[in-house]
Amino acid sequence: MSSISMDAPTVQINAHGLQHLINVIFSHEQSLKKFGAIKIQLSSDCILALKKRKIWPSCTNTQRITKVGKDELIYFVDTDKDDNKCTQSQWSIPSEATFWSDLAHSNEKLEYSNVSILPNMSLFSNRYHRKFFDIHCLPRQSLLKLGGSKVVDQFVPCLKRAHGPGAIFPLACARQRLNLLDYHHGGGARHWYVIPIGEREILREIVQRDNPSVCFEHQELLIDPSVLDKHHIRYHRLVQYPNEFVVLSAGALAQSFMDDAGWNESIEFALPSWIKDGSASACESLCLCHVNLFSLPETIDISSFTPQHILQYIVTCLNTKIDDDQKSFTKG
Repeated sequence: MSSISMDAPTVQINAHGLQHLINVIFSHEQSLKKFGAIKIQLSSDCILALKKRKIWPSCTNTQRITKVGKDELIYFVDTDKDDNKCTQSQWSIPSEATFWSDLAHSNEKLEYSNVSILPNMSLFSNRYHRKFFDIHCLPRQSLLKLGGSKVVDQFVPCLKRAHGPGAIFPLACARQRLNLLDYHHGGGARHWYVIPIGEREILREIVQRDNPSVCFEHQELLIDPSVLDKHHIRYHRLVQYPNEFVVLSAGALAQSFMDDAGWNESIEFALPSWIKDGSASACESLCLCHVNLFSLPETIDISSFTPQHILQYIVTCLNTKIDDDQKSFTKG
């Protein structure tokens, strides 16, 4: 029996909803936390502040996939940087099942299409009228604004280019278990597999049971859904098409692949539950892969995110009345 209860839900919004996107996401927070993600579809009257000038990556990462162990379909995704070199994959992906089947039946190290990761680059422009949606605005409209400019200025978009079918975005979680917004600019469909935060530690134990040296936090893993089914780990699917948003809940794990070349762009933000549910202060296990700690983003100081300030943010910025549960949060 599959461990999937159903696909993650889809929310449809109009231009007014897009102008108040953080409010829309907050109003669907219960579904977001339950499924780990929601998809947002835009109506025809939604206007995005998009640049006309294209961006051409000067450096790509060639992905190589190997099985981590013999018994489970868990893969390690290694990347090699290639300056001014891009080899487009000739792999055809007629269906989701084909992707996983090709991986499972390959006995050798596989090389797939290139992926370009472009931090602090965006296809959105902040020079348009405010009625045009600009992804840069989301962190400062979210709970992160309580940390002031020192915190908000740390959060910039990250642009990702899949150069062909089979490009993989390995298992990952947003920085300090924040929420994440991802926009699909164009190209092939992106197939997401989202694991809610409540399943996180169960998955960690399974991955490290037979492979204790594998670092769950920093090594780039790809896990066949059959492994999740086998161990009854709840996860949810999403298929993201161009002009659609995917929102990840705080602490959710997600992996995905593209069935063709495409552009995606993401940015982190925070809802009040990021503090209330403990995601902001969650301690990570000791790292096993000896990652260079100096290359990791600065941890956000959450001392200014007091219950009183959070409730004030909910009332003034999210235009929401305080319920009994939120009142108890203040007292706690």
